[in-house]
Parts: sequence; structure tokens; C-alpha cells
Amino acid sequence: MNVDLSTVEAITRLAEQFGPFLFAVLFILVVTRTAHTYYSDCMTRKDPPPSELEQKTYRLYFVSSVCVGIAVMTLSIGWWFYVQSKGNHVYQVAILGLDPDETVLADYYFKQVQRPTVPGGKAEHDMYFLIVRDQPFRMGERFEFEYFKLPSAPASVGAEISGRTVEIKYGGSRSDTYRLIGGPADARLEVSQDETRPAEFFTAKEIQTVLPAYASADAPSWGRAWP
Repeated sequence: MNVDLSTVEAITRLAEQFGPFLFAVLFILVVTRTAHTYYSDCMTRKDPPPSELEQKTYRLYFVSSVCVGIAVMTLSIGWWFYVQSKGNHVYQVAILGLDPDETVLADYYFKQVQRPTVPGGKAEHDMYFLIVRDQPFRMGERFEFEYFKLPSAPASVGAEISGRTVEIKYGGSRSDTYRLIGGPADARLEVSQDETRPAEFFTAKEIQTVLPAYASADAPSWGRAWP
């Protein structure tokens, strides 16, 4: 059986974003609705008419599914209040494989990591960004970054190096990996399928270090490098 991986990925992202809400909705739409259909078919069947045991069984199935549906919906509401009470929401972004003369900046906390290279190999680095705020992220919300490429010839003193705005769209994950596609004139960020990347780019200790600074100070221009 062929499985559409894009569909599985989309469902996974929805589950990660909505948590118990998605399960509660699916339970009510699938299990409770199916139980109601069985019970209704049983009670309206004429040939042969349902036995008393059948009626009791399907009635119990339907009533139980309704009770469980109410329970999971109540739990999902409690989960929502719990998430809101946590205060800060974190989204991690990685931009991989930048050349030595390329950089990406934004008004978020970031760190730059040099990639290991063999002697004579191409030097590359990765940029990791930590977006933190006190409100949940919205599906489809966009975040902007500024891409810069240094000129090959030495620039004169005081010469301005212009950047290009590139953006990403939030899809529900706690972290996403991107690669830069195109040149200075048409640069854009595309989701990377690099399976060797870590699930989280910042450790829990690093995030806890950032949170107080985020809460106590305005984000400086072009973010703040990791101390």
C-alpha cells in the first residue's frame, strides 16, 4: 500500500499544533458519529427486527462514545488553559549550508555554527534562530529575515551593502530547517529535507537563558547573538 508522505506530514503537523483538540474533534466526528449511525440503523431496521440485546448493545456504544467525546473535549480545553499558562512560546528555525560570504539576520536571538569541513573543502556555516513570545504562533504566520551576500571585490569604506528580505511560513512545528535557494537578486528560503538535523537546535538550558532576557529587554536591531 502506497502512503502519501505529504498527507502524513500534514496530519503530524496538525497534531503537534493542536494536540488534544485534534483528537477530540476526530473522536466526535468519527467514533461518536459512527456509533450514532449503528444505533440508528439498528432501531429502524424492520427485517429482521433488532433483538433487545442488540438495542442495548448499540445504545451502550452510542452513549459511551458521547460520554467519552465530552470527556476528551473537556480535557482538550484544560490542555489549552495549561498551554496558555506556560507564558512563553518558542519556535526554532535553522538555515543550513550558508557560504562564508553569506549571512542571514533577523530580530531574533541567534547563533552561528561552523560546519566541519575536510582540508580543501568548501567552508559552510549554519544559522540558528530562536523566536520567543508570550502568545501562541498562528498557522500560516510569516517571519521575515534579511539575507546579505558580501561582494567579491573589497568594498570601499562606508559603502552600503544591501540585503534581501526572505521569509518563512509557520506550519505548526516547534522547529523547522531551511536552505537558501537562488542568488542575491532572487534569494528565498525553502524547507530542507535534511534528516540528519537535530529535532531541537537550542538546548533547554539555552532557551531558559534566553527567556529572561526576552522578557526584560526589547529585541535589539538584527537580533542578539548568542553570548
